[in-house]
Amino acid sequence: MIGKAKSISHISNAVNYAKNKIKAEEICRYRLVGETGTEIAKEFRVFQNLNARCQRNAFSFVLSPSREDGNRLTKTDFINIAERFLGYMNLSDNQSISFLHKDRQHMHLHIYVNRINTEGKAAKDNYIGKKAQRVAERIAREMNLTVAREVQLAKENRLRRAVGLAHDKIWQLKPDDIFEYARLMEQEGITTQLKQASNGKVVGMKFQIGEDSIKASSVHRALSAANLQKLIRQNQRTNRNRIKI
Repeated sequence: MIGKAKSISHISNAVNYAKNKIKAEEICRYRLVGETGTEIAKEFRVFQNLNARCQRNAFSFVLSPSREDGNRLTKTDFINIAERFLGYMNLSDNQSISFLHKDRQHMHLHIYVNRINTEGKAAKDNYIGKKAQRVAERIAREMNLTVAREVQLAKENRLRRAVGLAHDKIWQLKPDDIFEYARLMEQEGITTQLKQASNGKVVGMKFQIGEDSIKASSVHRALSAANLQKLIRQNQRTNRNRIKI
């Protein structure tokens, strides 16, 4: 399971996003009665007004189990994950609201928490991302779920396979340059993002499928921007030689 975290200042927009997402479902809340983002933000401010020094006075967490784990977890399991997470983060007594998103291929949780407790004390946010990841991995082990490194590895393997298959297919078409290569990959459902220097030279490349992306060199070193362009030039020379013959 992957855990992400950041401190934010605009809780209203964040809650509205999580609440209004297609197939979103609120699964638990604490010390809140409002329905809209504006109403939730107003309730948060009751305690945030006790600590005017804290500007980013709310936490936004995202917990993402692997696709396989997400498909077998029940609503009760996700509630359990949210409650354990808040407990291990020492935020159980702070106002919070959690949403389960089911609109993508993998289900995931959005949790919003008031950083300011009932006494006006702000929860620390230094290294909050690393702390959230450690807690997510702890819960994953407790619940026999896939831990983050395994989730990332599985995602990268899926991307490598998909990119490799598309590359092998379009390489038979002998693209004239890296831009045509990118256009052909797009036709196979893979967005090729090219990084260009000020002189227009392509110096970097990565592939994206949906919301997941991977560096081209991570798929195979032959697919780095420099190596791929070198291979394309070699193909062009080979083609010219064949024509001469």
